[in-house]
Amino acid sequence: MRIVAVDDMPLPRKALERAIRDANPAAEVLACASGDEVLALADLTSCDVVFADIDMPSMSGIELALRLKQINPRINVIFVTGYGDYMADAFAMHTSGYVMKPVTALKIANELENLRYPPWTHQNASSALLVRCFGNFEVLAHGEPVAFGRAKAKELFAYLVDRRGALCPNGEVETVLWEERPASRSLRSYLRTTVAQMRSALREVGYEDVVVKRRGVIGIRTDSLACDYYRYLDGDPLAINAFRGEYMSQYSWAEVTRASLI
Repeated sequence: MRIVAVDDMPLPRKALERAIRDANPAAEVLACASGDEVLALADLTSCDVVFADIDMPSMSGIELALRLKQINPRINVIFVTGYGDYMADAFAMHTSGYVMKPVTALKIANELENLRYPPWTHQNASSALLVRCFGNFEVLAHGEPVAFGRAKAKELFAYLVDRRGALCPNGEVETVLWEERPASRSLRSYLRTTVAQMRSALREVGYEDVVVKRRGVIGIRTDSLACDYYRYLDGDPLAINAFRGEYMSQYSWAEVTRASLI
């Protein structure tokens, strides 16, 4: 885990750095005296967590967080401050956490155990097909979002992920993805087109074999995915902490699974 500690005051910065090292001795900790120093770091996209003092001259912790989110939307920014006035701003920005001074290793450890974006969700992004179900559904290959082209092709893949390897009859898929449309020859044709688009998108990134297609049914190979939902079901503590009540938020049919997780 790569962690950045930023505070413009030397003594509080040392205290923050020491607390982080005590909380996670295995972490790589980088100490910075300003937001500009943080933004100048090499390979900033590989940083997992930034603990930032809010009240800093030149660039406040809130301004820094906004800049960091533009560079890496899934970086964990945790505000550190002696004042509670900024808490509403922190939560409005969907930051990972908020630590009140004086900083202790226990407070830091608690934040690291409850990160909004746990490091495992991107540590294998360069080699695995990464599937994120918590929040909006997203699929990444080699660190980049998979371009499904059509929204229904992406939704089809989401539904197959939700079904966790079960071979789904075509009629079931049609009912779920096009619930407002009655079964028809044209709908069957639309499903075939959608399946082809989904497989084409996966083929482009080298993962066509994830899909299992047989006569009248379709599914996926779950062992080919790195998926937060699957890790949650396996009892992975980081995945459990990552779940904030949101599951494939853009799909209404996912509400059934979301309700079972709460």
